[in-house]
Amino acid sequence: MWRIAIVDDDFQVLRGLRMIIPWAELDAEFAGEAIDGEQGLELVRREEPDIVITDLYMPGISGIEMIEKLRGEGYQGRFVILSGYTDFEYARQAIRLGVEDYVNKPITVEQIRDVLFRVINRLEELYLEKMEKNELLQFVQHYEKQISRDQLASLLNGTIHASSAEVKLPPPMSRWTDHDQLVAVLEVVRTDRVANISAADWHLFRFAMSNVTNEVLEQEWKESDFVWLFGPYSAIVLHIDRDEADEAVTLRAEKLIGTLVRNIMQYLGLAVKVATGERKTSWMELKVSADEAFQALESAPGQSHGVEFVRRLAQLMQSGQTDGMWEQIRGYISRQEAAGSGGDLKVFYKVLATEMWTLIQYAAQQAGKPLGEEEENVQAEVAQAETVMNQADLYAFLQAKVKLIGMRKEPPIGRKHKAAVDFMMSYIHEHYAEDLTLDDLAGQLFISKNYLNQLFKKVTGETFMNYVIRVRLEKAKALLLEGNLLIYEVAERVGYQNVPYFSTLFKKYCGMNPSDILKK
Repeated sequence: MWRIAIVDDDFQVLRGLRMIIPWAELDAEFAGEAIDGEQGLELVRREEPDIVITDLYMPGISGIEMIEKLRGEGYQGRFVILSGYTDFEYARQAIRLGVEDYVNKPITVEQIRDVLFRVINRLEELYLEKMEKNELLQFVQHYEKQISRDQLASLLNGTIHASSAEVKLPPPMSRWTDHDQLVAVLEVVRTDRVANISAADWHLFRFAMSNVTNEVLEQEWKESDFVWLFGPYSAIVLHIDRDEADEAVTLRAEKLIGTLVRNIMQYLGLAVKVATGERKTSWMELKVSADEAFQALESAPGQSHGVEFVRRLAQLMQSGQTDGMWEQIRGYISRQEAAGSGGDLKVFYKVLATEMWTLIQYAAQQAGKPLGEEEENVQAEVAQAETVMNQADLYAFLQAKVKLIGMRKEPPIGRKHKAAVDFMMSYIHEHYAEDLTLDDLAGQLFISKNYLNQLFKKVTGETFMNYVIRVRLEKAKALLLEGNLLIYEVAERVGYQNVPYFSTLFKKYCGMNPSDILKK
């Protein structure tokens, strides 16, 4: 809503303008009035209206002098001069000071309406132009951050070398050159909660875990960078002052890890394992610290030594070496058999089939060749793994998977498009309560609506609108569990004005009515 102030020494003019300005039609409101230039200065400084209608000749300072002082102070609002005199010199000064219009008294309702409509239209155009520039700038900044995060992940994964000219680390660069670094690797434990979730659900978990992790880092270790690596693995690069003792660093790191593990379990119900590498004096040794952290995770009890298998397999997938992939798979099976297949062999090979299919999917994701992850495909793969009874069945099951990967010719999603989808997901999580449409985001990202929807589905496994609905309903579920709001209030908070429609959607996606949660 635009705010309009009036400055005139004639009380009849002040009262008349307030009566004849079509406030509702202009979507405007009255910001105040003043009877001379000095009072006008104070009014504008205090209220900062968008538009000032002012007389020229008033006691004390004139309208032009008032405008000149306000412009000198940086006031960016619009002025309309309303005067009973025609003075060329005043008109010339008004143009110099960027006055929008110079109107002679007396003025009719139509005249004031037309003048204000013109001024407001110009204000709206300038506002939209500014918004577009800001949104474009935000996207460019988001894109650049995403590129630097991707490159940091590639550096830790070993897909690019520290000496490569490609490397562009998250700013500021001084944080990397003037500090020591230590890498912590996080692994989301494959519990029942995440065992067979869809790609879209996994994206939700990742987004939520990123938020929790970054909040903890903001409190415990501000000089840090968090990135997702592949599958259930993420990493934190901890920047360390060079004069900080190793013992102090160890204590800080242990405290950070304990807080992370507790908060992720408390807020998300996810179990996380964390291990750290050694402190390094150069960022070019980040990969070494990451490898040490992975080795620490691998040596923990109950680990199947799948991390290095995934990394090697991903590299072979990227280069299209099907024979090398199969050699890695055979080696992994041999190591698992040697480690012990005592007990029921049918159960052993069935479990191994499911585990290896999961690792192959992680490798495909890291290689930029994600396999079909629609819910029906996941269920079909699980059903196939259930038929594995012995070593021969396992080899046949996995041979089909290797052949499928070898046949895939789809190019990996480009960095720019991946950044676009990341931007969309962040935007959805921040604006889920608003009327979100693909048209809005397509305009911001300069990508066609249809292609953007296809791209979003390719990355997340579901359409843009379905993702919006699920984010809203996850938030609604959390609000209902808090028990502080009524159902209609929760519906409004997450973007639904129609309560019956909200309840229907909630039951469809959550398997129960909103009222069932309130009763718990």
